[in-house]
Amino acid sequence: MIFCWAGRVVDVWLGLVRGARAAWRALPGDLMASLVMGACGIPGPGREVREGAVSAVLVEHPRAARYLDHQWMPVYAQTLGRYVFAREPLPDHTVAHEMEHVRQWRRLGPLFLPAYLASSGLALLRGRHPYRANRYEEAARRCEFEPPKPRPVQS
Repeated sequence: MIFCWAGRVVDVWLGLVRGARAAWRALPGDLMASLVMGACGIPGPGREVREGAVSAVLVEHPRAARYLDHQWMPVYAQTLGRYVFAREPLPDHTVAHEMEHVRQWRRLGPLFLPAYLASSGLALLRGRHPYRANRYEEAARRCEFEPPKPRPVQS
């Protein structure tokens, strides 16, 4: 709850400063993604997907395993900023899950990683699973199987 309100306050503040919002959203996630692509020898980003005003770059490449296999827990895909890393092409429900993480990165910028880790830590302190009970993962899982939202019909 606190992180949600903090994200909204930061978003309003950044809206007042021209150009600051784009820089806030890009750092450190997009920078980290560029470093991961270089370190893994991935020649460049993959396909771009868009949901409304949010776009993501899917880096679906076998060399992404060099990064994904060194996580503290096994992961199928991971989002850094607006880049989604995976070893192979992602199914639609996983793309929907990762798009929610892209929205979270956009909202919180550099605060996303500390907020994510804090949510996992709180879950662990409560005796719950640090991944499954993480509020950011819960929000992303809700997006996995939501039916498409109806678009307004123009007459």
